[in-house]
Amino acid sequence: SISLQFPIYNPPFHTVKCLKFSYLTLIFLPPYSTPESTYRIAPFSFRKQVHILHDIRVLIWISQTVGRIAMFRISQKEMHLVKISQNFAYILLFVLLLPSHLFSFDVWDLKRRKQQDGKELGYFFYPLVYTVPGVGSGNGAGGTIINLLGDGSTLNLIRIRGDYEVDAVAATGMPIFTPRLNLSLAYAHGRKGAFSFYGRGPDSSQTPEFTLKFKDSYGYGAELSLNFFQRQLEFYAGYAAAVPKIDLDASDLGANIEDLPSQSSSEQEQSIAIFYKNMLKYFDLQRLVVRRQGILIDRTDDRIDPRNGLRLQYEHWDTVGIGITDTVVDDYSLTAYFPSKSKSSVLVANLFHSGSRVINPLESSVKFDRAACLEGLQKSDKKYNWISDDTICNGIEKGVQDFQKTEAGNSNATSLGGTQRLRSYPIGRFHDSYSFFFGLESRFYFMESSTPFNWIIEKGVFQAFQLAFFYEMGQVSPKNDANLYKNFKSSSGVGLRIVFSSVVLRADIATGEEGSERTVFVGYGF
Repeated sequence: SISLQFPIYNPPFHTVKCLKFSYLTLIFLPPYSTPESTYRIAPFSFRKQVHILHDIRVLIWISQTVGRIAMFRISQKEMHLVKISQNFAYILLFVLLLPSHLFSFDVWDLKRRKQQDGKELGYFFYPLVYTVPGVGSGNGAGGTIINLLGDGSTLNLIRIRGDYEVDAVAATGMPIFTPRLNLSLAYAHGRKGAFSFYGRGPDSSQTPEFTLKFKDSYGYGAELSLNFFQRQLEFYAGYAAAVPKIDLDASDLGANIEDLPSQSSSEQEQSIAIFYKNMLKYFDLQRLVVRRQGILIDRTDDRIDPRNGLRLQYEHWDTVGIGITDTVVDDYSLTAYFPSKSKSSVLVANLFHSGSRVINPLESSVKFDRAACLEGLQKSDKKYNWISDDTICNGIEKGVQDFQKTEAGNSNATSLGGTQRLRSYPIGRFHDSYSFFFGLESRFYFMESSTPFNWIIEKGVFQAFQLAFFYEMGQVSPKNDANLYKNFKSSSGVGLRIVFSSVVLRADIATGEEGSERTVFVGYGF
């Protein structure tokens, strides 16, 4: 009966444009609202007296409304993305409602466990031993200083050596005039490093197609965020840029160029084609710019270590640059936290979908002129009796065609593999125009306390040790069709975490079809 009295929960699409911000305000009514006013506009406080079907309608409306807000800017040709957000909402219902009688789960009456923006100065200086799948390992030192640059701010300092040599500083959550408006800044200098690139699609080889090495590269970024209701609602927009210096001489472009003298003519042609296809992807990369906008709805009991509630996030990425295909990526992430009755453990479920499209293909700037190729080889002083000019030009032409067919005009959604999704695979292991992921993680807390400590190099609050077991599955596809939701890649594993009041230190080991990977990192996987 209550649902019939409040048809505002299922508004027609054209009213969303006018009422979208009002609706979000209704969701986040302060807990001190009077029962009369709450009943008139949003009866969320009557959740326990309302039938479960009413909860279903509310959840559908929230997910659809947020999806429509995110798609408000899209053109008529891109309206199919709205259907993605609606399907996403229906899948969410199974995640949220089926376990509701087994766990102590309550989104509407949820309150933060503690003050989210502390005022007391805290700091942690620690040795770093990093292991990142597909990137490498090494060691270094790090420091985290809390509330030095304002209440709720965090200053991070990192210096690592090993497979990567990076110096970085990041200041986040710095209040500007008011705690609701925050500024974040970051800067990094990479002296050494490498990235492996795998083939496109779900059936790509587990051997990287090529590996790029860089030296003396720089990156920087800035972000503004506006938050409300103890950071339960946040809007943010950011900008990041990188000036990479690719070391092509040290890079492995995946072709057996050194074996050309012993190969047949067809093998030589194929090796040259692979070399040029991979080289064309990044050989002229001079600058990379990423613009990010998003909305975060965080109806959980804590930002750093949530144990109850729901977190919904939408992000829109624009990636442009010189020497790269310009693309747009839209990410949707839904995470639900189901605490046990005793509050000593929590089941975490994450649902993620990413879609991408091309703005400006790189192929428009890549041309091949066979006559010019042959003429250049004939004029060259270098002559080899074990390879013909025709073979060289045929290989280059095939490499350009393969590049234009498989890479230049295609976009990449958020990839699977690495520290967050499908942790048994290296970073960037699976990528295509669309990606889908679902993960479950059961976290058990022990030795819980809220013990302040003040040592020479450490000052803060220890909260708990944590043991976690997780299972993940995901898929990528060139189209958002049935192929994205079948034949999943999977991984499973166990992790140990140390939970502080302001940071979570994580060590995971995961196994999958292609072996196992270890991760030592900061923050949760999801």
